[in-house]
Amino acid sequence: MLVDNGTTAVSHGFFTKKESMNNNLEKKLRNHLLAIESESGTEGLLNALKELTIHIRQGKSDKDGKKKRSFFKGLSPSYSSQPTGKAWTAHALVNELESIFGITPQRTNALKEVLGLPLSQQKVLITGLVERLLSQHTPINDRNNTFEAVMKVLGGLGPGHQDLVLGVSQPLIMLFYDDIKKPYINYVGHSFRSADGSCNSINFPNVGKAGNNYVRTVNSKSPANENLPPPSVVFERLLKRPEGQFTPHKSGVNMLLFYLAILITHDLFYTDGKDPKRNLTSSYLDMSFLYGFNRIDQESVRQMKNGLLKNDQWFDKRLVLQPPGVASLVLIFSRNHNYIAKKLLENNENGRFSYGPGQELADEKELDEELFQTARLVNNACFINVVIHDYIRTILGTTEDSDFILDPLAQPSWPVYGNEVSIEFNLIYRWHAAIGQQDEDWLNSLMALFGSEAQSMLTKPRHQEPASKASTTATSSSSSVSQATGCDVNSSGTDQSLFDQLLPAYNSHFAHASPEELALGLPLAGAHRDLKTGSFGDADLTRLLRRGYTQVAGEVGNGLGVPAALETIEIAGIMQGRRLRCCYFNEFREYLNLVPMKTFEDFSEKEEVQTALKELYGTPDKVELYAGLMVERSKVTGLRLPYTMGRAILSDAINLLRNDRILTNEMTPNTLTNWGYDFSKGDADQHGRVFPKLIKLHLAKANADGSPPFTAEELSNLFTVPGSDSF
Repeated sequence: MLVDNGTTAVSHGFFTKKESMNNNLEKKLRNHLLAIESESGTEGLLNALKELTIHIRQGKSDKDGKKKRSFFKGLSPSYSSQPTGKAWTAHALVNELESIFGITPQRTNALKEVLGLPLSQQKVLITGLVERLLSQHTPINDRNNTFEAVMKVLGGLGPGHQDLVLGVSQPLIMLFYDDIKKPYINYVGHSFRSADGSCNSINFPNVGKAGNNYVRTVNSKSPANENLPPPSVVFERLLKRPEGQFTPHKSGVNMLLFYLAILITHDLFYTDGKDPKRNLTSSYLDMSFLYGFNRIDQESVRQMKNGLLKNDQWFDKRLVLQPPGVASLVLIFSRNHNYIAKKLLENNENGRFSYGPGQELADEKELDEELFQTARLVNNACFINVVIHDYIRTILGTTEDSDFILDPLAQPSWPVYGNEVSIEFNLIYRWHAAIGQQDEDWLNSLMALFGSEAQSMLTKPRHQEPASKASTTATSSSSSVSQATGCDVNSSGTDQSLFDQLLPAYNSHFAHASPEELALGLPLAGAHRDLKTGSFGDADLTRLLRRGYTQVAGEVGNGLGVPAALETIEIAGIMQGRRLRCCYFNEFREYLNLVPMKTFEDFSEKEEVQTALKELYGTPDKVELYAGLMVERSKVTGLRLPYTMGRAILSDAINLLRNDRILTNEMTPNTLTNWGYDFSKGDADQHGRVFPKLIKLHLAKANADGSPPFTAEELSNLFTVPGSDSF
């Protein structure tokens, strides 16, 4: 047993006085060994470890007490500025022990077998074994010459040692084989996103592509409920917010956070009204709401010069009919794209954006494409920074001034398959109960303007028409990059003519944009374009964003929170879940390894909801997914989403990000440029957040006196309303 009496094996057996490590490292290593003993309870493991350390540091003594030469003297290390020899071994052993104590039964057996061999024959092989084990968590210093020494020993063995040669050499072959990950995912020339999401996975190029069907996460194995209540009754009794009743969010989360959530949901979900199985957008966070859903869409919002977008323009017309703060938020990223493109060209790192004979690019057309695609990636990296540092933080209830973030991209990922969004998660992201009182008034006015028929139309965006009927505002040639890779070869754009039909009435009632303004881009209620630049005023955009900042959101869970104006949209969601035969609510919980709801009291705090559930569904196991998600009790911290919804959102977010090859493998200085990479990382004084910088940068003229659009205190806490402690 290991003891700590001042003469432990660790302090005097493992390290000689002459070669001892500093006191802190000795203490750390001793504590690790004691912890292993306590955790494992395996005396053999400790014996093997102790004997190994004695071999490593002292060598073996003869019967006469003379110490044998350490087997590390087989070949002396070559020069290196990094630790070599015993210093490297001690450092590596500490790191190995730190990795869940670094000892598994398999490794223990290997150590015992090797230590049982005669040292006169196997001393160098022991060194090789130790180094191979330790190198799993510490880089190998090849200047130790260990591999060369092992090869020298193996080369001197006779024909009677083939088993030994095989046992030592085959693990080395597998080590070298595993150095190169398979299957291969990073092919040269695939650094940029395709406009429609194709070829994110090179091996499965159509996974996540715009126009694919939703996938199914959970297959229901229960008999179908043949007595489902009418969806209008489900809405009336379980979802509808009673007139005059509003429950403010108890964490003080504001509508600005939900404006960001609206962008995320529109980035991932765009159900084809003629085919509810089909999703018209890609399954990646690629800012399709800004750039479009395919190449034709994309070129319609580009200047096609120097990588720039048309000033203050975006593609997805669905966002026009959202509260105006949503489109104002989009314009932050629209402006950010153009700012990035200009900076990239100005910096021109290593001549990357030079064109002409002998240059990287042939002509201005190639320059435009290279600048656009690079700026798009940097902008995407900024957007992901906001998702991780602001959106996920708020979901978890972590304050913006905390250095803790739950970062799905912190560890390397190898996304072979890509990502595909599911119908279950389409339903999960329906957070209409969060709508604040001001935005509820906005929606009431909007729905009153369009009438019930138009409300129904809003829930059924039309599918892409055949090429002969599609928009021809952009050429179908696309870029040489897209055609060369076989990605993004759509011959038609996304048909948004439904929204073109609604825009005149919308503009007349809400935006009041002149014909000259409309010629420059989409209208925005509460803001006007400069006819020279085509841009909206910073002060107008700031006012619309501040309306979301100061407006408390509603509580999402427990049911009876959805504004009455959204009845048609909620019914469409209920029917989509039924038509696509989604699983029951309890089946979805079981899939996520959550206990099922056994009583109706388990669902909601509200007795009227419990009663309605019982009368509409009979038993908890028959509650359909959509209804269960919306009426479940809320979490007690953070965004306070219903429990199942909150659990599922994190699973979806982590898979969404880690299954994206571009995010996990291409967001590097090599792809983004050094400047672009640093820019997307945010500011250290804002705990790595980039969003405060974007607001200050792109709304610099919000106030006539030159003051920023939000104060420093407000920028540090953008997603809760001022004075939110009262909630």
